[in-house]
Amino acid sequence: FLSEKKPVFGICFGHQIIGRALGFDTYKLPFGHRGINQPVKNLKTSQVEITAHNHGFAVSAPIEGNFTTVYGAGYVSHICLNDNVVEGLELLETPCFSVQYHPEAAAGPHDANYLFDHFVELMEKVKTNA
Repeated sequence: FLSEKKPVFGICFGHQIIGRALGFDTYKLPFGHRGINQPVKNLKTSQVEITAHNHGFAVSAPIEGNFTTVYGAGYVSHICLNDNVVEGLELLETPCFSVQYHPEAAAGPHDANYLFDHFVELMEKVKTNA
């Protein structure tokens, strides 16, 4: 999908798979991130989102600046404010992004619903350019 520039939105384990596909390692957290009301900072907007988590592993990616992958440049888009764990990745040249937390968590907060709108925009853009 990444090579063919098809839109990809990774959630939770999907975030880890995308991180690995981009060449990053994953590691076991000493204490997993569990539960609702976990503060995550969107580094692009500086907004803090209250999110739902359920993961014991994380992606090891550089938080500062852009990184380079075989699929083009990207950046860490979100970090956990409790421990600076990478909570989001986004590519600049490929329609791909991911978050480690659960924006679809119906019983929890809805601060990250905008991510689904962003994914729809990526799909519409690819469809228009096809």
